Amino acid sequence: MPTVVDGHTIAQGIYKKLVKQVPVLKEKNIVPKLGVILVGAHKPSQTYVKRKGEAAKKIGVGFKLRKLSSKISTLALIQEIKKMQQPSVGLTGLIVQLPLPKHINTGKVLEAISPQLDVDCLTQTNLGKLVTGSYWIEPPTPGAILQILKYHKVLLKGKKIAIIGAGALVGKPLSNMLMHEEATISILNQYTPDLSEYTKNADIVITGVGKHNLLTGDMIKEGAIVIDAGVSFVGKKMYGDIDLKSVRSKAAIVTPTPGGVGPLTVAKLIENTVKCAQKKLKK
Repeated sequence: MPTVVDGHTIAQGIYKKLVKQVPVLKEKNIVPKLGVILVGAHKPSQTYVKRKGEAAKKIGVGFKLRKLSSKISTLALIQEIKKMQQPSVGLTGLIVQLPLPKHINTGKVLEAISPQLDVDCLTQTNLGKLVTGSYWIEPPTPGAILQILKYHKVLLKGKKIAIIGAGALVGKPLSNMLMHEEATISILNQYTPDLSEYTKNADIVITGVGKHNLLTGDMIKEGAIVIDAGVSFVGKKMYGDIDLKSVRSKAAIVTPTPGGVGPLTVAKLIENTVKCAQKKLKK
């Protein structure tokens, strides 16, 4: 039987550390505080934001949510970001919940976030640090994936890793982080002609696409490690990218959805918010 990752248990380990760190910061008049800008009424986004708020409050991190109309312009949204970043608001972390409506220039919006508050690590400054290996906070989902591998004592040096999906939230940053671990990386996208040609030879397969049943058991080798960071909804039910039943029959370690990468992604976001507060204290 494979090891099925319990993301909630690993996340609790992070929260236990943060619960001790937050009071120390508050004693020195630094209050960790996460700001979230939510545009429109995208149901999954509302669910994610709610979880982030609950996690922050549970360990004593402040939380400020700004809800905006889906009809807002790119320029108006950037102005809202500037307002949230004023010192009087007191944030130590700020995210704009993605995805944004199609008429908004996402790149311009993300660049309006101060790198010192960019706890999603999506600004060009923080993405550049990932490339050079000089980063001090990790993008939440890639950080969650690495935390899972570390927790289960998976050595990465020399491992063949296939990453399905080359997006800004998972594939691109994760590939850079894994290269710093001296793993051998294959990044697969929608134009890759035969995914299984790569996944069958990989020691570790990581998905971050958002397509139900994208990866099945016949696409991996016996004893592979499979990390599912994709999310999609069919009705109200959440699914990952993998067919869990068939993948479990061959994998050594596998993450479920929900309950795998997701809880840890939230924990890493809150951890980043506290780390930014600690950096503010040092300055």
